[in-house]
Amino acid sequence: EKDIKTISGLINSENFKGLIKFTDSFSTSHAGTPKTEIKRYIIKEIVKLINLKYDEKKRTEKFFKLAEELTSLSIDVSKEIGISLLPYGYVFNKKEYIRILINIADDKNWEVREYAAGAFSNIAQYHPEFYKELIKLSKHGSVNVKRAVMFAGIGLMKQEETEKAFDLLEPLLYESHAYIKKNLGPFILGSYLGNNYPKETFAKLKEWLKIKDENVRWNLAMTFNNSFGNKYPEEAFKILKELAKDESKVVRRAVVSTLRALRKRHPERIREFLKNNSFISI
Repeated sequence: EKDIKTISGLINSENFKGLIKFTDSFSTSHAGTPKTEIKRYIIKEIVKLINLKYDEKKRTEKFFKLAEELTSLSIDVSKEIGISLLPYGYVFNKKEYIRILINIADDKNWEVREYAAGAFSNIAQYHPEFYKELIKLSKHGSVNVKRAVMFAGIGLMKQEETEKAFDLLEPLLYESHAYIKKNLGPFILGSYLGNNYPKETFAKLKEWLKIKDENVRWNLAMTFNNSFGNKYPEEAFKILKELAKDESKVVRRAVVSTLRALRKRHPERIREFLKNNSFISI
């Protein structure tokens, strides 16, 4: 309670440099920053203060300038709080906004990069005009920036936006870097798009199945290595059967990994599947 009172006092007096210094004292050895619940509380309270204290025009400017200030500091927690506030100030300076996004998305600290990915998702959700910039950034030279762009797909979660999400993600399917691959197929395509929009996702996966690129097909196989595959095993088997015939060992290993994962929930179906497709062995 004493710490919360100190934090509230620093926020209400807009002593943000003092706030960062105090907050940084709670940093853990794991990530070098304070625990998530502390940062979420601080972000929520700053948003509340600015929304109550300033009119709409001034509010946008305040959010942007504060985010710009905090993200320019070398302290990791400052960057995380700053990038979380940045989407609220998007319309104030769109050009500079993109520069800050790219800079934080390419930060050396993996946890700071996670907060940048959240900002990408946030801006994609609330500002449709930013989509054009996302398409450009999907071809950025940095793997870290590309990964942050990938997470913008989470922000495109309305049914009418699924095609836009697929178009944004498609160039990233070809990426060979593990930092992108381990999140794209299993996480973004499966856990998010697949679970929320299975009909649209299966249609797109069948379309992508025509692509012969090894990395694309690895992502397709790994799309079912989660709850999406467990929910729709029969539909998953149809795609996995085709991928199991691939000449690439990388693709075939992904198929085997996914079948083993599905076996935990569907042992009988897997046995039947393997019996009918004897060329597959797990």
